[in-house]
Amino acid sequence: MKYAKLILILSSVLHIARAGEAELEALILRLNSDVIELRNEVESSIATRCDSIRGCLKSSYDECQSAYTELQSCPSESELGIVFTVCGAGSRCNGLIDYSVSTVRIPENLAQGPDRNPTNPAVIEDVCMTLPTQRWMVKKYWEEKTFWSSLGVARPQMYFGSDTGVFRIYPARQSEECGKYDPRTRPWYQAALPSTISNAVKPRRVIIMLDTSRSMGEKLNARSEQTKLSYMKQSVIAVLNTLSPNDSIAVIRFAEIPRLVNRPSQVPPYLWEKASKATVENIIDRVNALEVNGRSNWNDAFGFAFNLINNSLESNAALGDESYCDLENIAVLFFSDGEYNLPAGATDESVVSFVSAKVTETENMGDNHVHMFLYTLGHNDPSGVEKKISCAVDGYWKPVLQGTSPVNVTNGYQTLFSTPMGTDAFYNYTTWSNPYNFTSGRQGYTVSSLVYDRNVEPPRFEGAVGMDVSVDAAIRVFNGTLLETEDAIKRITRDITVQNYNTTCDQQRINLTKCEIQSIRHYAGGNAAVCIPEKTQTVSTTPATLPVPVLNATTNITVAPEVDGETDGLTDFISEEAADFFEDALNCSKAFVQPCPGYEEYPTNLWRNVEMKDLTYQERVCCEVGTNEPSDDCPKLDEVASTKISKTAIFGILFASLVVVEIVGCYFCFYVRKQRANT
Repeated sequence: MKYAKLILILSSVLHIARAGEAELEALILRLNSDVIELRNEVESSIATRCDSIRGCLKSSYDECQSAYTELQSCPSESELGIVFTVCGAGSRCNGLIDYSVSTVRIPENLAQGPDRNPTNPAVIEDVCMTLPTQRWMVKKYWEEKTFWSSLGVARPQMYFGSDTGVFRIYPARQSEECGKYDPRTRPWYQAALPSTISNAVKPRRVIIMLDTSRSMGEKLNARSEQTKLSYMKQSVIAVLNTLSPNDSIAVIRFAEIPRLVNRPSQVPPYLWEKASKATVENIIDRVNALEVNGRSNWNDAFGFAFNLINNSLESNAALGDESYCDLENIAVLFFSDGEYNLPAGATDESVVSFVSAKVTETENMGDNHVHMFLYTLGHNDPSGVEKKISCAVDGYWKPVLQGTSPVNVTNGYQTLFSTPMGTDAFYNYTTWSNPYNFTSGRQGYTVSSLVYDRNVEPPRFEGAVGMDVSVDAAIRVFNGTLLETEDAIKRITRDITVQNYNTTCDQQRINLTKCEIQSIRHYAGGNAAVCIPEKTQTVSTTPATLPVPVLNATTNITVAPEVDGETDGLTDFISEEAADFFEDALNCSKAFVQPCPGYEEYPTNLWRNVEMKDLTYQERVCCEVGTNEPSDDCPKLDEVASTKISKTAIFGILFASLVVVEIVGCYFCFYVRKQRANT
């Protein structure tokens, strides 16, 4: 009998555990399918991006300046799952939410127009083209109310973060910090990037080369207070923060003598190392401490870098993964100002020849592919040696003068390494982040999917969509501890990945055509970065007696209007004249995004209103639960409520008082009777 009861108890526990895992799996599958639907909606909007411009004037809500609609509400903590702590405890006071619209957040460096409007055409397009997805978000939110209620979970937020830095989120709510949110730096976005998709994609090997010679201590440009060195540090740290622990990293500083930044006294053989959290943090500290000195020797620096690469490829310890795939995608990011002093007698041609030979040597060692990205800080001369190197090795060059956010400098690098994920093999791929802190203060998970413009070749990475669930909600659904819930999520998502994405080496190969390379060159570095063959002749139907234009590497091709003297790495449109040239001369027109008609007439005011401008966060968001407008009485109502005695407490006090009175009364009666008896 005793054992039968024990078996019954164990059976009940097992049944509850299985039910919890089944519900958690249902939650994961629903979020996976919903985020793919959201991805499809955004990609559909990208395909019709020009149509969205016409209705974009005064159509979106700014994160801090715009008042929302009359449909906004003030739900309690129990309804919303969030407490706006600046407003109160969430019972009588909380924050305003609008379930009928979305809101837009833009980093302050991209919102330089009046009323924090963006001025860059690519940023304007990202705001406008995502507006139609708002209808889908609202519809999906209300359609799935029953499903999420059955799990006892608040319906998830939905959002899109673009590679330009635009962020659209539903439902709409006010931001506490204005202009501070950049989706590209958030854990959910970085988890979605191809470098952090762990076992589904071969880990990348990243070599970063930093020129720290004396000239790097000069100002980035005449109008900047920032030096080339300080700007370079910010750009490199942004790259380091996108690496996953599966990736490998080596950061080399060089002037006259090259050294690993985090191992300056290391002896050969030099190797890259896994990008663990501790390693990356150590490298970031060392990068921040860099100072300029000496002259610049590029040949020694490139020699050091490629010796490190080759040594690492020959070292099982350095490779450090048990993948069946021998493919190696190696990124070399070279930062300098285009000036070298050593070795004596060095010329542009000798440097280009040296680097080309090193790339060829490495690629001949096996299934290795070296992708070089060269960043020239302080000038944009397309006849410089860094541009020449990029053209010689099928690499990518970007001039950096002003205006470009350090986070966005390496967009070409991210775009190139995202190309395999834009293929059919990964079409429905989703990624689950590790738990991280939401801006609301809670911890949670985000499931995300990459977004591409599939109208160009190769499909171009545009950003990522996400939907989230809090850690507390996941624990309730699974009915386990935090660690048990995390293990279950990893197990379920891993099984889904293994089942659906058993990819081959060829599906992970970055093997672009010449046109596709040109496309990413233009996207990353603008017009000047495109490599034109020196003896390319345009195809013409004109009589043979007319002169045929001959173009060389420095031929000027008109592109869309520049912003503050450069494209900011965001404007990837190309003019009709340039598109005609690429179609005729290189058969590459589909590799470029053409501007919408009326390109110079993009709206300059995107916000529906700015009625909340200059108000504090509390003035914008705090409300009394059950109302639909800000309240000056919050958080006072919750503060007063917290000092009051609840009905339950009052009942308890009265009951205790009655008991005390009864006891005292009984004692008094007993005492009186005793006294009478004694007399």
